[in-house]
Amino acid sequence: MDISTTENLKTVRDSNQEMLDYFNGLYVAKLEQIQSLKTEQFELKIKIDELMKTLEVYSFKNSAGHNVFSPFSTTTTTQEEKAAQIEQELKELNASDAELTANIRSLQADADELKSRITLLHTATRKLDTFLDELADEFTKESTALEDDESTEENLPVINHGFNILRLKKYDQDKLVQTLHTDILDQLDRTRHTLDSLSWLIKSDINRATVTLDELIERTISMKDSLNAILSGLTGGIDTSVPIETLLRDTIFRYKDTHPECVIESDIDCPDASIEIPEIITISLIRILCECLDNVYKHANANRIDINIQILSDQISVHINDNGIGIDKNYSHTSPWNSGLHRIQELIYLLNGQLKIDGDIISGTDIRFSIPIEIM
Repeated sequence: MDISTTENLKTVRDSNQEMLDYFNGLYVAKLEQIQSLKTEQFELKIKIDELMKTLEVYSFKNSAGHNVFSPFSTTTTTQEEKAAQIEQELKELNASDAELTANIRSLQADADELKSRITLLHTATRKLDTFLDELADEFTKESTALEDDESTEENLPVINHGFNILRLKKYDQDKLVQTLHTDILDQLDRTRHTLDSLSWLIKSDINRATVTLDELIERTISMKDSLNAILSGLTGGIDTSVPIETLLRDTIFRYKDTHPECVIESDIDCPDASIEIPEIITISLIRILCECLDNVYKHANANRIDINIQILSDQISVHINDNGIGIDKNYSHTSPWNSGLHRIQELIYLLNGQLKIDGDIISGTDIRFSIPIEIM
């Protein structure tokens, strides 16, 4: 596939994104209209309920068994007129209620259709991104396949760390936005509608109100769990007040427990337990270690991992070796741009560290990296 075709695909992708933004705006506007009509309908139902109660009073006054000493007993005609007037008002209000229901259903159908289109566009845009990335990888492979191994290593494209970091950040932000929409915003919208119903049910059907309240409690717990998962993903769930040696041992033990099929041998050397390590380095080190181990479990087909970590006053050095199938020496150019190895590479770059990854089917994969401890 030539360059012009790739550019055309990029144009299609940009057009998709513009349509996605447009439909997202329409969808939000529809939801706001629906909520406004539901609020109006809720207030209308209250008026209907009040008029129904008033009508019952007038009907009682007009019954055959009314009290002759009642001040209403001599004004039967007036009461009937009042009842007729209330019935007419109820008829008009019920007609308005029916019209509101129809409008809400129509808007909800429009919103559902928009949501379907948004989902399709989002999927298409994501697939185009993946395809364009694959094309970029294909072009890289085609250009390097014409040269021998030595010239390939010398002429590999220079890694644009800034671009890669921003692209990974955008990728993570998009995933977070999608999670917030799915697990939080949609749930909040449903909860808001349920609360409207609950206000009505409390007055009309207490049993159903109790069931609805239980549903709200369960939904709130679910949203809390989702938010905790998001917060844990953002912070890594890492308590930096705990000594770094303890954090590392706990992390490795957790992986041992989760993957009993793979033996992990570890050696953590920290001669000075009082070393002050900046919080960001502690968090980054744990994240890098987790990415390395996740990569082994997903791709290496290994049953043994050896980990050696040395923590000195000015530097942290890590060596991880597995007995798996090895790794492509040009992994940074041949693996997907959003892979765990790319995350490791860019994170170590940000920390001004050094990284070397190599291996083969005999010796497995070796990951060596060092991070300077710089206290600002």
